[in-house]
Amino acid sequence: MTHHPLARSSCSARALGALPLALAPLVAAPLACAPDLVAPPCLDRADDEEGDAAGDANAGSLLQIEPAAPPDAAPPVLRLRVRLPGASAEAIDLDRVFVFHGKIGAVHLRQIEQDDLSKALSERVVPSIAWLDEPSPGDLWMTVAPLAPLNPGEAYAVASGSPVFSHPIQIASEGAPPVVPRLWPPIDAGATLALGVWCGDAPLPEMAAAATLAPGGPAGALRRGAVDGIGARCLRFEAEPAPAPDGANGARLVGPPAAFAGEPAVVSLDPRPFALESEPLRAPAVACEPDEVPLGPGCARVADDRIQVRSADAPLLWAIAGEGLDEVLVVPPGEPFVLAPLPPLAPVALSVATIDNAGRVERQPFSAMTRAPMSHVIINEVLANPIGAEPAQEWVELYNDGDVSADLTGYVLVDVGGETELPSISLEPGAYALVVSEGYEPNDELDPPPSPEALLARVPRLGNHGLSNTGEPLKLKDGGGVVVSRSPALPEPKAGMSLARVGPRAPDGSAGAFVTSWPTPGRENIINQEIP
Repeated sequence: MTHHPLARSSCSARALGALPLALAPLVAAPLACAPDLVAPPCLDRADDEEGDAAGDANAGSLLQIEPAAPPDAAPPVLRLRVRLPGASAEAIDLDRVFVFHGKIGAVHLRQIEQDDLSKALSERVVPSIAWLDEPSPGDLWMTVAPLAPLNPGEAYAVASGSPVFSHPIQIASEGAPPVVPRLWPPIDAGATLALGVWCGDAPLPEMAAAATLAPGGPAGALRRGAVDGIGARCLRFEAEPAPAPDGANGARLVGPPAAFAGEPAVVSLDPRPFALESEPLRAPAVACEPDEVPLGPGCARVADDRIQVRSADAPLLWAIAGEGLDEVLVVPPGEPFVLAPLPPLAPVALSVATIDNAGRVERQPFSAMTRAPMSHVIINEVLANPIGAEPAQEWVELYNDGDVSADLTGYVLVDVGGETELPSISLEPGAYALVVSEGYEPNDELDPPPSPEALLARVPRLGNHGLSNTGEPLKLKDGGGVVVSRSPALPEPKAGMSLARVGPRAPDGSAGAFVTSWPTPGRENIINQEIP
């Protein structure tokens, strides 16, 4: 691996102002702003007065887009290659090379040339990395790589103060390949420059293409799969074995902007940089409870159509395949996740791989016998702070996610004020029940009414004095006193909003299992909607 003598990363402030250029390593300064955020345009009057600053200021420079596209229909993830005819490396100041959101006028160019960006112009800087390519006879080429996808249909510019140039860019409104997020290494906790995993929503074609992290990073290949044979919707970069370079701890590197299986590009790759931001974190196997069995470095409880897994005490990427599964999951230390659906009362055999933050891959087989079909009653949604009367209009929604009806005789709902015994009702598979107080009015015209199919499980009261508006944990126990479901105290909903499970199989104890939502009593939760 080699270093480029000139390379830098930029944010809204100067990246290298205090360092002599000769001391700049692969990337001479850490990013001071989040690489996955693009600043909104904040245009000053110079945009309207002077328009684009091209023409004579460009001194013969030429812009090329990678992957190949015209500047007026560029993809959201790209590299900008600028030819600098006749320029010398000594005359190029990578501190003054920027990507801007919006157009650049002559006044802006003077600010860049004088290294004195206005606040308005600084707020339009898109985080990027710039470097000089290997020289060709008579010409130098500069490459600038934005560290976040650019917004479709919007205008940008790449500009430099030494040598002076500005090239406008328009991002295509549609037709660009989808951007695939990078799952691994974890952001802010990566300990490898030799492996990366991107995963999207749809299966990808088989591919094996040469790739290099830039500038001057390791060479390797892009292949389908998080590991061989697992993760059909994923791509991974694997570097060829090589010793770590000098200065690697300060490096920020970008992967290729797109992946190809022929032409055109199949997907764009999330351009967030690779960096050594953490020590390697090993994931020793956790100790399993009596009702758990080992699964990789974690532990599993085997049910009928699902297996609940408790991960090891380190961040891991899990890749699991078999029995109709092809799952790739990023799991924080110690958090649970669920593998489903599986065939009940049947032997299952899974291929299990884990990748730690240093890129080490561990593979183990797993086999078990699933149990007979059973009910799975969960706390699915909670309205603790209704618009209507309190506590009368509060409710807790239960849902049977299993394949067998559930007799709720002996079930109790537990809050900080004590236990509330539920009435003896049967909850069929796929059915909802609202646990409500005797004073609950289904049609109070203030809060959403329950679905006509939902059961109303009336109790004398919910909690000691109702449910807390600021949030409180709830537990559901079955007739044997076993906790079968939980809901957390947070996040705290606004008045009229509910705390909703993101999916029936989102496991208790996972940080993202519940979100605030519009109430949907007796209906499927609606997640990812815009909430004011």
